[in-house]
Amino acid sequence: MTSSRGTAAALVTVLALSGCGAAPSADDAEPTAAAVPGDVATCEPFAADGQRVRTGDTLPVLTLPCLVPGEDVALDDLGDRPVLVNLWASWCAPCREEMPLLQKAYERDGDRIGLLGVNTEDTPSAAAAVLADLDVTYAHVVDRDKELLTDLAAPGLPVTLAVAADGRILDRQIGQASAERFDEMVSLLVADSASTPP
Repeated sequence: MTSSRGTAAALVTVLALSGCGAAPSADDAEPTAAAVPGDVATCEPFAADGQRVRTGDTLPVLTLPCLVPGEDVALDDLGDRPVLVNLWASWCAPCREEMPLLQKAYERDGDRIGLLGVNTEDTPSAAAAVLADLDVTYAHVVDRDKELLTDLAAPGLPVTLAVAADGRILDRQIGQASAERFDEMVSLLVADSASTPP
């Protein structure tokens, strides 16, 4: 009995040491077209327009790669329309529960606002698997080093930001949101956009 306990303890130690520090495989280094479901949006709608002036509470100057191969996205210049930005990870259960609600908001309000997912501290292949599993089609960028989460000083995931067309953060949700909360954030973005002169 002592021998089998010793063997089991040694096996647990070896597995723990070999698994904790494992580097991501080459497949996870960068997003690839084959890894991402074909109906996931590109990041093209979030191309920088170069007209952004930073004032007040805004997203940091940070450029992240799009999960769908293509242009990188400058978070401090998301184009010319309001955007709901959602930070999430494949291992975050509340994040996964929110995604169908965000997908519905994207399908309903995608002509009025942008929706950008920020896959945080994760591998592109794990992110792509979640998107395929949940039939999520809005655009996503990859933040493997959780730079945005750190900059926001948020205690964890998920985080959702309502970002006005001029780059101001109008509202933030730390933790899981309900459909009603997402509707409230979308309404805030639409109202601000309507009241802001072009």
